[in-house]
Amino acid sequence: MKDFVKYYDFITDEETKLLVRKIADKAALASKNCISLSTDFVNQNVIDYSIPIINSFDINYKLFPNYEHSERKSLILYPSFDENIDESEFITALRINNKSKFKELDHNNYLGSIMSLGIERSKIGDIYVHENYADVICHADLADVIAYGLEKVGNNKVDIEKIDINDVSFKEPDYVLLTINTSSMRLDNIVKALINKSRDLSADIIKSGDVKINFVLEDRASCLLKKGDLISIRRYGRFLIYNENGNTKSGKVKLEIKHYTKALKN
Repeated sequence: MKDFVKYYDFITDEETKLLVRKIADKAALASKNCISLSTDFVNQNVIDYSIPIINSFDINYKLFPNYEHSERKSLILYPSFDENIDESEFITALRINNKSKFKELDHNNYLGSIMSLGIERSKIGDIYVHENYADVICHADLADVIAYGLEKVGNNKVDIEKIDINDVSFKEPDYVLLTINTSSMRLDNIVKALINKSRDLSADIIKSGDVKINFVLEDRASCLLKKGDLISIRRYGRFLIYNENGNTKSGKVKLEIKHYTKALKN
């Protein structure tokens, strides 16, 4: 196996580095003992850093879920000689039905109630909220804890059923499509347009550690962004650079932005 000491030093975000190391330890264990294991649910940035390390072992991996809008995924690590991996052995889907006809529940209602059972956030994947129910991805060994321990969500009575992974109602989080004009693709200019504050104040927000790009802390106001980047601004929400629509007559860049309207807990 390659020496990844310098590789870890290349990862500047300490939280990301810790998660990558944990996945590396699981990969080593899976390889040494020829067993199959699943990791915590992590974001795409952690996965991208982990894959070169996983590939240095004599093991294979699968990502689940593979839905394009999934923010949190688990890596299933398994011996290279094993070709019949069943994701349902590691990952389970639950449907939490809201029995109240009068009060809708949101993402934070469901997540907060699940975590109140003593379950760590890293053991739960994405939660797909619909009008009368939510589909939850979780580690298989926690499914019964949730199914039998969760009786209410946001003071609403609920009932819970296990569903086939293929029956999960995946959905992109709710968003409002915005159009902004910016003088450049610098982070401070885009933050300025998104939160309608001065460029100096936007730069201060960035330097204070309140902004992440693709789940990684970014404190450089001069950082250049591109289509597809996800901007998280504390107290303001998440914004996806969805499309570039050319330039205005004054030369500013026209951007379409998806503003995800319901706060998601990491």
